[in-house]
Amino acid sequence: MLTSFDAQLRGRVPTLPPVGAVIERDGAVVRTHYGTHGEVDHGPLPDDGLGALVARQVEAFARRNEPVVWPVYRHDGDALPELLRAAGFTAEPERAVLVRPIGTDTAPIPGVKADWLSLQLVAELAGGTGPHRRPFAEFLADSAHLDRAAEVLLDGDRAAWLEAAGEFVVVGGVTDPGFAGTLAGHAWNRPDARFLLAEATGALREAFEAAGLREITTVTRYHRPSPGEPARTRPVRRLFSEPEHDDIWARFRERFAFRPDTREFPGITEPANSATWYVGDAGDTAVDRFLDTIYKGLRESVVDGEELYWLDWHHAGYRFDPARVGGAGPRRPGSAFPGGDYHSYLTRDLRLGTFGHPWEETICVFGDLRTRIDAELTAALGKPLRRSEP
Repeated sequence: MLTSFDAQLRGRVPTLPPVGAVIERDGAVVRTHYGTHGEVDHGPLPDDGLGALVARQVEAFARRNEPVVWPVYRHDGDALPELLRAAGFTAEPERAVLVRPIGTDTAPIPGVKADWLSLQLVAELAGGTGPHRRPFAEFLADSAHLDRAAEVLLDGDRAAWLEAAGEFVVVGGVTDPGFAGTLAGHAWNRPDARFLLAEATGALREAFEAAGLREITTVTRYHRPSPGEPARTRPVRRLFSEPEHDDIWARFRERFAFRPDTREFPGITEPANSATWYVGDAGDTAVDRFLDTIYKGLRESVVDGEELYWLDWHHAGYRFDPARVGGAGPRRPGSAFPGGDYHSYLTRDLRLGTFGHPWEETICVFGDLRTRIDAELTAALGKPLRRSEP
């Protein structure tokens, strides 16, 4: 069981990184940089060079000004905890890692998907309990509640959040020990899942052990602060069912009279100080130049710390800090190229941005962004189809 745990749940690099995160590998170590904090993950570590490996991780997180958490399991040995303490890490209380075979109870448990009000209730319950293996705020920030491999459960005033990984259904957190028996006995509908895994101490551990879970190891999380005040928000956040997402779409539709149509153009009432270019026959070089100009202009047109939105009709949107994406940061969400569906880059107050029309094959640029990059876009794409002066 311990071998399966190490092989399937430790030192993995996901196919897609969590939203707004950057994943780096250093030998056996996998670093996840969230912008607000960082995490270390790994399987067995080599004995040789362990001190240098710890020092490299400390330097990597300090360079990004991220506090870091490093989980250490009992079977990792004694050398690593000593090195972490010497490097300025402090330890949380030890927690048991508990496992049992998946249960057989097929009675349904109330699940929560993208119901925003229910998710906020779970967040309130989670905030008053813990510590949890995976804090619910981080679970939401990763958009795991929209992933088929994850579930959020809410039964009255009891909540839990879980993720499937390999043969394991992993309890990220549970807010009430009384819910442990239900989770342990449930027949999770996961084709490959064979075991339920939880971390617990105190009354929660007793409840899971009473439900048949058994300890396979223990974990202690070591924490090290950042050199300065860390960022409060991730560089990128995914938006879908949140009121914030609905609000900016509603204001966009009202402000620009958005009217989706495959044949009637343009799709919005183009505002003053805007220009619209046709990009349908632009070559690769022109497209690359146009995109670079848009992204550079967006960064330069907002004030320090101001975030942008990328909206995609009938799809999830994103809020992001243009100064913290690209380069060593996470990928910039979306694209300015008008393909697939209607999409826009916008400031929260809608004073500047872009509107891509996939059927007309055009990009409308407005506000101070248009003023800043008009000449460059014209050089890349030619004379605009339409122009509206200030």
